[in-house]
Amino acid sequence: MPVIILTEPYMRHYTGSVFAVCDAIGVSAWDDDDRAREKQSCFDQRVYFLPDDGKGMPAELPVPYAFVCPESLLNNIHLKSGPCRVTSVSKSLEKTTNDPFYTDPLPLGKGKIMYKDSKKYVKNVLFFDLNNEEQADTALIKNRIPNEIEAISLVADKPALLCFDDFDPGFFEISLLKTKRPLHYFTLIKCFPLVVELTDIRSKYRISETIL
Repeated sequence: MPVIILTEPYMRHYTGSVFAVCDAIGVSAWDDDDRAREKQSCFDQRVYFLPDDGKGMPAELPVPYAFVCPESLLNNIHLKSGPCRVTSVSKSLEKTTNDPFYTDPLPLGKGKIMYKDSKKYVKNVLFFDLNNEEQADTALIKNRIPNEIEAISLVADKPALLCFDDFDPGFFEISLLKTKRPLHYFTLIKCFPLVVELTDIRSKYRISETIL
């Protein structure tokens, strides 16, 4: 699974964003017949599958918009230390009252998802301001690239809280359930802890920390 770096802004992702993605694939119009594909000139039209365009929706990223991250840039970096970025939420999480964490207009539901850790670079603990609403007893966390699902039991009579400190960077879907019945749903990206930009000097890069 390659790690890539954006060379220019794409959708709602900025230059230097780092993602772990599936191998590049051909354009959507590629023929299913191998013999026909051999005659197509689609190398520059290959794409990466990006599970999240920054608003929770899948997208196809053209290969020329990114380059493969040199392995040396990830040496001696604690990859799990990157922050979480909430990208979409279900309508049922919409908050109607004023929220000191976000300015108007609020993205749907975002006012009820808050970062428990307020440090500048660490945003890996999320809790949900559900007030008197029905409380979830289970969280299903789906890693969108390998499609692996992990179930986490939530403590009854306590605010729902999820910690992503031990998760690798990736694209995730989270469902909050009550006795297997879906209550809320949101998507997030567990970011790499670094932003990488090209410089005018070959094989030299400008590296900074990821800030949401």
